[in-house]
Amino acid sequence: MAKKLFRQAALDKLASPERLDELMQVTSPVGWIALAALGVAILVAVVWGFTGEITTKVDGQGILLRGEAVLDVTAGAEGRLVSVDVHVGDVVKRGQQLARIEQPALELELANKHRELDTLRQQDAEQIASVEKIDAGRRKQIDELRKEAVVLDGLIKDGLATLAQKRQTESQIAAIEQEIATSRAIGAGRSNQVAGVQSEIAQLERTLAEREKVVSPYTGRVLELMLDPGNLVAAGSRILTLETLEAPVDAVVYIPAQEGKKVRAGMRARVSPTTVRVEEYGYIIAKVRSVADFPATPEGLERTLRNRTLAQAMSGRGAPLEVVVRLQVDPKTPSGYQWSSSKGPPVQVYTGTLCSASVEVAKKRPAEYVLPFLKQLLGATLPTGGGT
Repeated sequence: MAKKLFRQAALDKLASPERLDELMQVTSPVGWIALAALGVAILVAVVWGFTGEITTKVDGQGILLRGEAVLDVTAGAEGRLVSVDVHVGDVVKRGQQLARIEQPALELELANKHRELDTLRQQDAEQIASVEKIDAGRRKQIDELRKEAVVLDGLIKDGLATLAQKRQTESQIAAIEQEIATSRAIGAGRSNQVAGVQSEIAQLERTLAEREKVVSPYTGRVLELMLDPGNLVAAGSRILTLETLEAPVDAVVYIPAQEGKKVRAGMRARVSPTTVRVEEYGYIIAKVRSVADFPATPEGLERTLRNRTLAQAMSGRGAPLEVVVRLQVDPKTPSGYQWSSSKGPPVQVYTGTLCSASVEVAKKRPAEYVLPFLKQLLGATLPTGGGT
């Protein structure tokens, strides 16, 4: 059998190079699959364009606070801070003593008044004892004179004494009674003097208590201690800061004024405390409660935050708008707030924590962004009719 140099298939191809008897394959199965996938993607995009939503958000930085502001506890008078009786995180009640400021001048004046009172009381006791002894003799003398007057009445009837003698006796009795009344008036004057010094002491003690004791005007939780014992303080100096426990927790957020004007009360917001990982626990669901009418000044920021460095950081990009965002409560979560995913972190989120926030200012369907462009494009390409 002769050895073939070429394969039969190759010889057949050379015999009919144009292969006109075979059907031509225009598109492969893979191409059809790709085309179908592209069609499905276009269909999904069209459906999403008319049913989906694109949210427009504005972002800001802020802090979690109760009552929208930090409360100050200040010194009522100047002096040296002797002690601070609370720690950060302690819950204090209205009227509770928080610190003590030394008042040496008032304390010296009060000590002098106590010594003056002791001297007056001692003198008064000695005078009372002396006057009582003298008045006892006077009262005994009055009793004898009255007996003498009775005897004179009988002698006058018998003609053995005159009326002038009786009147002289009565004058002596009146004079002695006047001496007793005068000594009593002097004693009352000394008592009034003692009472006056006691009143001054009471007033000094009240003043000392007001200036020496730093008491809380609020019920709340201690956020920060501003001074240490031993420091000299001026009247009105901040000793510590508190947050009220009577108000719910809000996020006070500062948004650049240009973007902040888009925010309205009732809009949804997302609050992310800096202490919580967003990618793991999500964000706190919140709602805008109020929006300031005018941008916040540096003084206003410091008055709210009670921290100059933080106020400067919040106003770093110019005067922002203050937006108060109310956190949504959920007692079923460990933190007590409603989170976007799961139950949030397994720890508490405390006030005073810095946070970032995003406010949803608008929602539009994707088609609403495309249609104006198409109208403009078609309007530019279509011919316009001319008038005659």
